[in-house]
Amino acid sequence: MSKVVLFADAMTSAVQKIGEITKGVPAVMIRDMSGRIRVAINETRAGIPPVILTALEKAIVELGAYAAPPGSEILCSDELFDPDSVFNNPDVLDFCPDLNGPTVRLLDRTVVGQDWLRSDRVPPAASAAPRIAFYGIKGGVGRSTAMAMAAHDLAKGGKRVLVVDMDLESPGLSGLLLPSDQVPDYGLVDWFVEDALGQGPAVFDRLTAVSPLSANTTGEIRVAPAIGSDLKYYVSKLSRVYTDIGSEAGPVRFIDRAIRIVQQLEERHRPDVVLIDSRAGLHDLAAVSIVGIADYSFLFASGTDATWQGYTALFSHWKAFPEVARAIRERLCVVYALFPETDQTARNQRFIEHSYSLFLETLYDEIEPPTDLNIPEQDRFTFDQHDSTAPHYPWKIKWSGRFQEFSGSMIDQGVLDDLDITGAFGEFLARVRPLAERSQA
Repeated sequence: MSKVVLFADAMTSAVQKIGEITKGVPAVMIRDMSGRIRVAINETRAGIPPVILTALEKAIVELGAYAAPPGSEILCSDELFDPDSVFNNPDVLDFCPDLNGPTVRLLDRTVVGQDWLRSDRVPPAASAAPRIAFYGIKGGVGRSTAMAMAAHDLAKGGKRVLVVDMDLESPGLSGLLLPSDQVPDYGLVDWFVEDALGQGPAVFDRLTAVSPLSANTTGEIRVAPAIGSDLKYYVSKLSRVYTDIGSEAGPVRFIDRAIRIVQQLEERHRPDVVLIDSRAGLHDLAAVSIVGIADYSFLFASGTDATWQGYTALFSHWKAFPEVARAIRERLCVVYALFPETDQTARNQRFIEHSYSLFLETLYDEIEPPTDLNIPEQDRFTFDQHDSTAPHYPWKIKWSGRFQEFSGSMIDQGVLDDLDITGAFGEFLARVRPLAERSQA
């Protein structure tokens, strides 16, 4: 009986062996939707030394069930109908799961998950308005409440704040910021459905509403909710929003459409800052907000083992694709949500240690030994554990029973006052404000 090769072992073996064999060869490793692996070489078959072809066939066969079917293990440029769709595909990325191991060019064919690797989609730091995503690997950490508090604080400072609810599968942000009789007719889900049929403009003008939370401020909070006032057929609409739509230039993906609607909302309403409520977890919809749209991403964490396990899975994924890791890591800010009232010194230290280890093992550049990376020491992205300017260093939001079952009306009605807000969110808000003050280009 042949040895069973499992997914992770297949990928490790493939990178090690195929990476060595194809060193100096214009090759792309392709992993299909089932995880099966083949290699495409940008040369005619006659132009490839037979010893390389033989070695590649042997290495791929050893991958067991994850080997491409016999006869299709190696694809040469003269055998491909459209070689550019492989060798010049923007989804081809350097893949290096082991810092000291070989690197391969990988084209990963997946049903979901590709949007976490869209390094080319990250907007420039000088975009018209700073965009800040609020994200959590797990739900229930007060992310939406923190977002409402940030919007209110920025509006008090005279900012025009656009709040975009990209948590399409768990809509609720409008419930915090808009009374039920002030929710706009349509939500983002309606726009995605209609845009697929060329009818996006028919709903665009009725996608947003101004929150009364900004009524007594010098600024404005404008909300683009996921769901409009008409709840009928929401689930049916939701099941259709993620599909690619056709165009003369080829399929248009959901991430491109999400970026476009945010840009259109910015052009119409001219905000000073955009706050994006991201879906929790590892779904592509979260990737759209963090990788595709945001200039800064607040990573909410509670300090539990489950939280660190989830973030380790995500960060390890980025680590294996160096160009993506470099594009995203400077934009991350860890938030210690629901910081407890007791044992604060010890809990804070444990949190910092977990967060630092996470970044050190995945996204920070190693310093020792200096030959590990071909990066000048002064340009290396690394920080001391207690450097408060580092991405891993937490911005704390204190737990407060006063904010349980929060809604914006609690501020208008005097249930919550400035002392309550400052006590729980003071440190967090003080660090958010400078991001909204960034020089506008």
